[in-house]
Amino acid sequence: MQPAPEVVVGFLYVGALSSLAQIMVASVRAAMPGARIVQMSDYDTKMVRGVDEIVRKHWDRKFLMPFRLLHLQDFQAERSVFLDADVVVRKNLGELFNDEFDVALTYRDESDPSLRKSPEAFELMPFNAGVMLARASGRDFWAEAYRSCLRMPEDSRRWFGDQLAIKEVAARTTLKVRQYPCALYNYSPIKPDEDMTEVYVVHYKGDIRKVWMQEQWGHLLRKSR
Repeated sequence: MQPAPEVVVGFLYVGALSSLAQIMVASVRAAMPGARIVQMSDYDTKMVRGVDEIVRKHWDRKFLMPFRLLHLQDFQAERSVFLDADVVVRKNLGELFNDEFDVALTYRDESDPSLRKSPEAFELMPFNAGVMLARASGRDFWAEAYRSCLRMPEDSRRWFGDQLAIKEVAARTTLKVRQYPCALYNYSPIKPDEDMTEVYVVHYKGDIRKVWMQEQWGHLLRKSR
């Protein structure tokens, strides 16, 4: 019996180095010790401490969303987990590869309390791109999303265009797309002291949550040194 392919965790990071990305990497090391970690970046950004590899592409410093999708399209791994840099992984996402899918997305719905004040977000951007998974068989999904994003207005290509493109491609693709709830796999807390024992990934989007991330998980940096 052949061993399962390794899980490769990829994340886009450009610009000045931040301890948030280092916390994310340290959390992956703790929760997924066998995973390989790859930083997707441009030619100017420094490597985040703790990653195994950095893959660089030219970026025009204008349109970040198609730049991210281009990286995903070219990502070379049999089993990939794609994360934002402002997340903390608490449980091993590699377990999800026991399920059948080409691409797996995390979806927003009313079970996510952080979005109850903006229900329109469910329809406009039902998938949060902060946590996604893919097999090599799903690579065409990202290529289609990249082409879709290139056709969008400039504002969308600067921000949120990746999630809009992912929604569009997910609706028409013939690939097997599996959905996992954000409430369990891509959760954004509404207060700093929530019980998140069952949550696989905590997503600290927004300025105040990033402060919580620093306060609650900064100890991971000391352990990783």
